[in-house]
Amino acid sequence: MTTPPSAWHRLDRMLARVRPHRRPLSLLIDGAVIALCWNATYLFRLGFERWLHARPTYDVWVMLAVVAVYLGVFALVGIPRGMWRFSGFGEVKRLTLACLASGLLCAVLVLMAQLTKVPRAVLALHPFVALIGLCMVRVAYRMLYEHARSQITGSDAEVRRALVMGAGEAAKRLLATIHQ
Repeated sequence: MTTPPSAWHRLDRMLARVRPHRRPLSLLIDGAVIALCWNATYLFRLGFERWLHARPTYDVWVMLAVVAVYLGVFALVGIPRGMWRFSGFGEVKRLTLACLASGLLCAVLVLMAQLTKVPRAVLALHPFVALIGLCMVRVAYRMLYEHARSQITGSDAEVRRALVMGAGEAAKRLLATIHQ
């Protein structure tokens, strides 16, 4: 009788199934994080008492435009191509530049449209809050992925795959060395 797969095995299979769709899924998650960070920035600026009531009636449209601008810049810079399980300093650097460029573009568009009820502090803070949110999502994914891999392999050591081509004694010695 076989044992049912663990939750970590099921999670690993689910991640493998969504991997071919990672670009649109990445943009969808990034868009949700950017929208959430827009609301969090309003919360920081206006406080709990006023963060819903003091917003302009057109704020939903501004938020959707902000998300569209960010995702457009992300697509131009190539952010969705990155694999979150390999997120590191290079990804954070690209995200930082993309968030700053997007935030500046959004601020210019809001000011040109003369949407005076959108707080300037929200426009100034949102790129930084969005950067923190986007980095947190990537770090959380990488932590979850690495934890799942360690649970599946039964070891906390990082698993690296290698293909050894060749035969004979040299290949056997190389495999023995790799296993150690």
